[in-house]
Amino acid sequence: MTLVRRFLVAPSLVRLIRKERGASRITEGYFQPQAGRTSFVRVDGTQCHLVLMTTDEAGVSGEERTEVPRAHGDALLDVCAGKAAYDRTVIALGNGRDALVDRYATPGALDLISVAFAEADEASGFAPPAWFGPEVTADTAYLGSSIALQGTPQPGEVPLSNAALDAVLDLVEHRYGFGRYGAPRTDDANTVTNALRRLATRPPGEAAAAPASKPETQAGEEPGDARIDDVIESLSQALGATVPGEGGREEGAAFERWTVRPRRTQPT
Repeated sequence: MTLVRRFLVAPSLVRLIRKERGASRITEGYFQPQAGRTSFVRVDGTQCHLVLMTTDEAGVSGEERTEVPRAHGDALLDVCAGKAAYDRTVIALGNGRDALVDRYATPGALDLISVAFAEADEASGFAPPAWFGPEVTADTAYLGSSIALQGTPQPGEVPLSNAALDAVLDLVEHRYGFGRYGAPRTDDANTVTNALRRLATRPPGEAAAAPASKPETQAGEEPGDARIDDVIESLSQALGATVPGEGGREEGAAFERWTVRPRRTQPT
C-alpha cells in the first residue's frame, strides 16, 4: 500500500528543473471508475501497462500492473473515457526519497509534485522543501483519474519566493559539485547564481535588458512564465553553453529542446 502527498509548484521552477534534468513523456488513459476501483492504461516510453488501482478513505492506495504490448496499449487508449499526458522529472530529495514533478499538457496545463510513502507515519512526518507549493492531497480534483476524466483544476497563481528559488538552485548546483553543500563555487557559478536570483526576485513591472535571443515558447506554458525566460537566458549567457538539440536522451523519452550545461573552470 502506498500513501501519496501532492503539492502545487510554481511553473517557472518546473521549467528550470526540466532544463537541467530533462523529462519523460507519460500518457495515461482512464476508464470510468467501477465499484471503488480505477483502471487505466499507462504508456511510458516503450513500456505499456494496464493498471488497476484501489484507494481507501484514508487516501492509501494500492495498484496492480500488467504489462501489455504497445499495440494493445494504443488500442486501449482509443477507447478510454479520458486521457492525460504529462512530462515527468524525478528529483531526489535525500534519504532515498524521490519527488515526481509532473507538468501536464493534456487535458490542460498544470504543474504538480507527488511524493509516495510506504507508511502513514512517514507521510505525516514529511517536511516539504521550501520550493514546494500548497498541498492539495485532500483535494480529489488533483488525482490522475480526476484530471483525465474531468479536466485540470485551476489553482490560481503559485507564489515564487526567493527561498523557493534558493532551494531549487541548491538541487541544480549540488549536481555539478559547486552548490551550497559541495565544493566552493567557480566564478562562473557565482555569476549564474547572482543573475538568477536577481532576475527571479525582480518586481514584475521592472524592465529587463533585452536578451540576444530567447528560447522558443512551448505549448502549454502560461504567460506568467515570462520572467523565467529572463532567468534561463541569463543562465545561458553567463555560462556560454546553450546546447540546441531535438528529441530525448533515451529511447521513448521526450525532453526539452535545449539544455544548459555549466562550463567548469580548468585548474591553472
